Amino acid sequence: MTVRIVLAGTAGGVGTTTLTALLFDRVSTSGGVATLADHTSGDLGARLARGDGSALVDPTVLLHDLGAHAEGEGLDLLESPSGLGIVVTANTPIGLAAAHRVLQAVRARYSEAGLARTTVVAISNGRRPGTAGLLDALWSEFGREILVVLGHDPALAGGGPIAAHRLDWRTVTVRDQIVRRLRTLPGRL
Repeated sequence: MTVRIVLAGTAGGVGTTTLTALLFDRVSTSGGVATLADHTSGDLGARLARGDGSALVDPTVLLHDLGAHAEGEGLDLLESPSGLGIVVTANTPIGLAAAHRVLQAVRARYSEAGLARTTVVAISNGRRPGTAGLLDALWSEFGREILVVLGHDPALAGGGPIAAHRLDWRTVTVRDQIVRRLRTLPGRL
């Protein structure tokens, strides 16, 4: 059975493609290489640290970069029990409010089983977001394991391939935390 990991942003430019490339790089260093589906403008291949690894494709894992469709098609793709959802949002009041709406919609549509297959990644942009209270509220309502915060990392800024050797240790820690969570979920990686 193919595990589909759907990464969907709450808006454009929040880091969905960058996070997909980060996860692709991590998954491909721990076994086979995941298959990629890019439903954005096609920028995903340009962000991959080591190219697409097309000769090493693992057909049982699909990383699906859906772009800014967390509140639409992103919800639909959780219909399959082998689908895992990663909602990517900005670590801002507006971004966290959008993530809250998505989590409420997942709960309403798929109950707690849908939430168990969903992870939110709030990406910081380097400014002081002032979101500590909002993060605490989300953790309180949906559980601490459902939401992780990825701090600003200059190695992720800009276009082109991600320089994996330049990643901040906090980025590596969060990336690995996301992969560990994916491995514990139903229909897991």
